[in-house]
Amino acid sequence: MPLTDAFEGRLGGPLVEMAQLVGELIAVQQAPIEYTLDHGEGRLRIGSDVSADVTPYRGPTGEVTSLHESVFSTIRGSPAWISKAAHFRVTLPAHGFEWQFEGRNAIQGTFRFEA
Repeated sequence: MPLTDAFEGRLGGPLVEMAQLVGELIAVQQAPIEYTLDHGEGRLRIGSDVSADVTPYRGPTGEVTSLHESVFSTIRGSPAWISKAAHFRVTLPAHGFEWQFEGRNAIQGTFRFEA
């Protein structure tokens, strides 16, 4: 089962809503995906084309800031860790798509795909 089935909403779940935001699928590439998340400290790598490093905000007590049962929790059942992305970069020159952000806010949560 290709991962595109999930992201095009054919497998149900929360990705159905996200799939409605995509107008046209331009290309599919195969690349290794590395995603780690430990209480809001996150790292994402998709081949050499996408990278992000995210650090959670902390409250006055030093605890990691998170939201539970909130509309901002984008993954049902997962707390939303409120964070800052030290960097977030996407480079797909073959498709004329390149951008990079630094120091932007981020929200992330845990998830798992199963076949």
